[in-house]
Amino acid sequence: MKKKLAFLMAVMMILATTACSNDKKPSDNNSSGSNSSVSSSDVSSDSSKGDESSSDTGTSSTENSGTTSSAQPTVPENGSTSAETPQQGGQTTTTPPAENTQNNTQKPTENNKPAQKPTQPQKPAEPQKPAEPQKPAEPPAKSPAVSDISTSIDKALGVDDSFMTMSESDISTSYGISSSAMESFVGKMPMMSVKATEYLVVKAASGQVETVKSGMLKRQADLDAQWKQYLPEQYELVKNYKLVANGDYVLFVIGENADAAVDAFNSLTK
Repeated sequence: MKKKLAFLMAVMMILATTACSNDKKPSDNNSSGSNSSVSSSDVSSDSSKGDESSSDTGTSSTENSGTTSSAQPTVPENGSTSAETPQQGGQTTTTPPAENTQNNTQKPTENNKPAQKPTQPQKPAEPQKPAEPQKPAEPPAKSPAVSDISTSIDKALGVDDSFMTMSESDISTSYGISSSAMESFVGKMPMMSVKATEYLVVKAASGQVETVKSGMLKRQADLDAQWKQYLPEQYELVKNYKLVANGDYVLFVIGENADAAVDAFNSLTK
């Protein structure tokens, strides 16, 4: 009787140990049940053996208890825990660890910085100044024959056969202009000294325009002195003389229609 009580106490200790192990690992129930089944069969088979069986059973219970309680969960490298569940036949199955949400959570990517800095706005180009209008090219200087100019002046002044044509000697004496200063010329004056009407048109030699003009002014001064004391009407024509130069062409004219003679001269030489 005492042996049975001792055996029952040992069984109770095993059950208590198993209960404690079940609190840590729920999956060990199958192992506890298996151990309990084995222990019950030992009770029925070893009841006649006495103290030795009781002692052996206690040792077996102690080994089973130590084996059950020594199982520890396997810790994987990633930090998650997996539980090994003992199965019948001594095999164990491993419960896959839960995904490590902390490791799988990726940090939000930073906003991509712009590849290039925004270019500074370019300053508007300064408006270009309008180009100055080019002056129209001057038409080539006219080069009419002095004889043609003389014909137009004759018509303007009303020159007729009562006028004489001056020679180089006459021009040199009356005007003081040498032949070297003139390229070509035509001059006319009255045969009778009752009229002051007179003209001289000259195409001056190169660089001799001022020389020709000076000679014409000399002739006007002489006529002024001549007609100052004689026929006031003619003297008025002398005072209203015309001296015009266009390029190398120079005109000196006295007469009632002196302005018309100038217009004829300009139309051919300008």
